[in-house]
Amino acid sequence: MKKILLWALLLFSSVGLTQKQIDKTSLYQQIDTLRHYIQENQMGFANEKTAAIQKQALSFDLNTQLDIAYKLSLSYLHHSYNEEAKRILLASVPKIKNGTNHEINGKLFKQLCYIGMVEYDVPSATKYYELAKDNFSKTKDTNLLYNLDLLVFKMYLNLKKYDSALAIASTCYARSVQSKDSTQMINAFSSLIDYYKAVNDYKNVLKYAKKGAHLSANGFQNSHSYFLEEQANVYIHLKKYDSATLFFKKADDAVVKDTSSFHNYKTWRINKLGAELYALLNNKENALKYLALTRDYPFENNLKEQSEYLFFKASIYEKLGDYDLALKNLRLYLNLKEEIDKKEAQRYLIKYTSLYESIEKEKKINALIKENHEKENLIYKSDLKRKFILFYFSILFLFSILSLLVWYRFKTKKILIKAENLRFQSVIDAQEKERIRIAKDLHDGLGQNICAIKMICSNSLDLEDPSNKKLTHIIDETYEEIRSISHNMMPSVLIKKGLVPALQEMIQKLEDHSNIHFDFQHDFPNTIEENIAISIYRIVQEALSNILKHAKASKVTIRLGKEKKNYILFIQDNGIGSKELAQFHLSSDLEHKSQPTGIGLKNILSRTKMIEGTIFIDSILNEGTTLKIIF
Repeated sequence: MKKILLWALLLFSSVGLTQKQIDKTSLYQQIDTLRHYIQENQMGFANEKTAAIQKQALSFDLNTQLDIAYKLSLSYLHHSYNEEAKRILLASVPKIKNGTNHEINGKLFKQLCYIGMVEYDVPSATKYYELAKDNFSKTKDTNLLYNLDLLVFKMYLNLKKYDSALAIASTCYARSVQSKDSTQMINAFSSLIDYYKAVNDYKNVLKYAKKGAHLSANGFQNSHSYFLEEQANVYIHLKKYDSATLFFKKADDAVVKDTSSFHNYKTWRINKLGAELYALLNNKENALKYLALTRDYPFENNLKEQSEYLFFKASIYEKLGDYDLALKNLRLYLNLKEEIDKKEAQRYLIKYTSLYESIEKEKKINALIKENHEKENLIYKSDLKRKFILFYFSILFLFSILSLLVWYRFKTKKILIKAENLRFQSVIDAQEKERIRIAKDLHDGLGQNICAIKMICSNSLDLEDPSNKKLTHIIDETYEEIRSISHNMMPSVLIKKGLVPALQEMIQKLEDHSNIHFDFQHDFPNTIEENIAISIYRIVQEALSNILKHAKASKVTIRLGKEKKNYILFIQDNGIGSKELAQFHLSSDLEHKSQPTGIGLKNILSRTKMIEGTIFIDSILNEGTTLKIIF
């Protein structure tokens, strides 16, 4: 009795396993039906079939679910429906961490890496490359890692990072030679051909195409037509049309034996090559024959490929002298290219502005996958939407407040700076007016009185008397001192002749009364505004006064001229330098509290600020001090 029960149990178990296996086989067969829908561009049916397959897959183990997701995404990618494939793959990512089949996990990440590469999203492509690499490294199949590296090679090639692309292709080739794996070697040859085509090195393209053709002739018919086609392309480029025709015919014969899933695409490429070759040979009949064979275009949904094909057709008709058809296809190409450009420009905008629609789309998918959690998902997503909107408007509000504060501070600072500059201007103007008044009073009042005293003394005193001589000498010295003070307060040459002559006179006097050699170079207009001329004169006067008092210099260089769009004042001495002066600069709207605060330097800074200049001072002990003002 026990044996009968045991046999019955085993029988029911085997029936259950067999039924499970039949269901899984049926599921994979449905994916073949899905591929047919996608190929026929029946996307409504395709999306319904995808949802049904995903729902049925939930009854199987996690590894089977991930394998189904991989095959579904692959079906869409084969026909360039990248967004649909990406949606399926991203929905599978949370499950991958619990999957135990590292090969399937790695393939899913590899697909995401490929999509990132196609979309020129390098951070995303790099991220998923590392995840795929980590999973493939846990398997025993070295071809997985090898093919992953070739995918990254294509990414670098598309980004025109040719050094990185060549490094990967060369490494893959060396590994294939070492392992003596013919499949890997054929893939390496293909990569090297793609690289040398990109850099227009047709000699090496021909070299690796010949090697690939030789290797693929023995048991690799699915690759053989490709290498023959590449040889024909090189000979077309080199204008060796006899050789090109020979290898085109060989490729045309070889592609018939191709049994891969890319057979239609390879056939289309070779027909396209035939149209181009015979157009160049002016063989209109054959050119139109092969061009007609390219009408069954394998990329109906890929606008970029379609635009390139239209441009190709236009070039063929142009070579054949049919300019009407050439123009017609060129117009179609331009219209399609404009549409592509618009879509490309809108793609990133849609990506960041259609969050609501993507949430709604995700809700529909989750409703089909997890009907029993529909209510919870709707509440969660509604709350997420509300929080997102609240967060968005909070950020917008905070940004607006921050912008107003920044604007207010900037405006206030600008007003304060303007008021400060006006104050400086008023103070300096008042000082200059007072200087002029005092100088005039000294010269016209006190100076004339002293002259009168001298005349009275000369007429009434005995000048031979030593005490009287001493008195007249003191009167002369006092008069000269008053003239010197009056001249320093407002030199008449500055008013009458301008800045440069005034500076020359000042420098000459200093050179006559000191042991310092002055080198004055100038390229400066005398028509400069009076307030700027006075400020520059006072700055030079103060700077040279400081040099005479403190620098112990033997040589001073002064340069006044133009540099680019600004004027420049440059004063340099070879004196002892200053410990107090560290390297600093002052602009017209900034004054650091840490800067030196001597009276002379304050005057220089104030006048620099008044003319909206920037000052640089650099002092090195025992080497000297440099002052540079740009205004």
